[in-house]
This record gives sequence, structure tokens and C-alpha cells, in this order.
Amino acid sequence: MESTASSSPGASAPSVAAYLDGRWRDQCAYFERKASINQSRYLDSRRATLISSWLTPIAIFAMFLIPAGDFRDYYSVVPLLLSTIAVGSYQGEELHNYGAQWAKFRLVAERLKGHRELFLQRAGVYQGLDEEKAAKHFVQQCEGLIEGTDVNYFVMMIDPLRRDQIAS
Repeated sequence: MESTASSSPGASAPSVAAYLDGRWRDQCAYFERKASINQSRYLDSRRATLISSWLTPIAIFAMFLIPAGDFRDYYSVVPLLLSTIAVGSYQGEELHNYGAQWAKFRLVAERLKGHRELFLQRAGVYQGLDEEKAAKHFVQQCEGLIEGTDVNYFVMMIDPLRRDQIAS
């Protein structure tokens, strides 16, 4: 099996094609997948909040239409459950930041794809660079995006009390 890189000082670096087919593709797929998962969770929680919030006052009003008795006593739990779902789904989204994560992962995936296109077209920051310099700059830009995401994740997602303990 032939290796694209060697440990000897004069060996050539791995090709950009190998980087694109390996790490770049894996990372882009990861960010796409995480964006999709968080988008789905965000939209599901927003739908649950909207529907249960909308149905809660209707369920309360319906209680006045039901004659007193056992059924009305059991039915009185319905508005409680609906309002609990509304508050719980809203708070769940606030806790897990699905919307913010969706935006973050989508942004990184789009920036990775954007750098790939700029590199392949030799446009923007890659314009006028020779093959080797453009390749190094491309890898540096992509790795910077990937690394920056990890730092931003910990700043945004770690519990504020634990964040203070980690910083000290």
C-alpha cells in the first residue's frame, strides 16, 4: 500500500485530493448531519410549543362546556398536560440550544463548501496563488473553521457554573 506522506524531510505533503476525499469530506458530512439533527429537533420542539400553547386555552374553555361529573374531573388534567408540554418543549429547546446549534453547524458546513469552491475555482483568497500555496491555505482555512467550532461549542454550550470552574 502506497503512502501519500512519509516521515523523511524531503517527502511531499499529502495531496489536496486526499485531504478532500478524507478529512474534508468527513468533517463536512459531520457538520451537515449535526445541522440536520438539530434542525429537526428545533422544529419539533417549536411545533410542540406552538400546538400545545394554542390548544391549552381551547381545552380550558371546553371544560366549561362539559357538565360537572367524573368525566369533567378527568378532563381537567388535559389543560394541565398541554400547558406542561408547551413549557417543557420551550424550556427544552432553550436548554439544548437546538436552534443555535443548527445555525452553527450549518454555517460551518457552508463555509467549508465555500472554501472548497473558492479553492477549486482559484477565486477569492486563492486567486493568484500557485498550487502548493493554494493547497496549504485551503487546508489552513478549513482546519481553522473546524478548530474554531470546538472552541465556540464549549463557550456556548457548557453550563455557565461549570464554565467558571473550567476557566479558573
